[in-house]
Amino acid sequence: MDVTQKTALMEYLETFVTPERRAKIDAVLAQRTRHITVVAEDFHNAHNASAILRTCEGFGIQDIHVVENFNTFKARRGAASGSEKWVAISRYGSDQEDNTRQCLSKLRSLGYLIAATSPHEGAVAPAAIPLDQKLAVWFGSERYGVSQTALQAADFKLKIPMVGFIESLNVSVSVALCLYVLTQRLYQMEIDWHLSDREQRDLRLEWLRQSARHGDRLEQHFLAQQGW
Repeated sequence: MDVTQKTALMEYLETFVTPERRAKIDAVLAQRTRHITVVAEDFHNAHNASAILRTCEGFGIQDIHVVENFNTFKARRGAASGSEKWVAISRYGSDQEDNTRQCLSKLRSLGYLIAATSPHEGAVAPAAIPLDQKLAVWFGSERYGVSQTALQAADFKLKIPMVGFIESLNVSVSVALCLYVLTQRLYQMEIDWHLSDREQRDLRLEWLRQSARHGDRLEQHFLAQQGW
């Protein structure tokens, strides 16, 4: 579908969405970013999977990369509050490949630096991580943390400073704290962290499909009418 067709379809779907919903879509798009992305490696707890989707969506992170070497990432719809509809999830779950390496390769090809979370020495707080380049924040499994493969490949080690007896927080809490600090810093920087016009247009169309009742049927009807 070319730009003209997408624009026409958007204008059609808009007639089935309230002005308030259209305004909300545009406001959310204005704050969406791919400058920061998140990796969830081998999560096994459905609550944490749901929480990370909800947190990323709430902080404007559009892309989540899910590595499934040993565990399948399964979110509970209710706990995720529908956030899975508004973010893009890339899964790396091949039986034949090292999925951690596949994800690392993909992120590198997209221009991301890697910040692997680790409670150990040499890691720095979210406030100190450079954000002048695209950053992928890598979170590991609830039991074992980030894999050695990802830790060794990382450009930075990231930690939340702790002053108690425990050395780390629940992973879903860690995701929320890290993203809050990083996104607040990002919004204050004089770099273009927004989605491109094309990305915003494509997402706007997708979100209109999600927002209009029976959006898939409406689209099929419109395309048939237009002979597309």
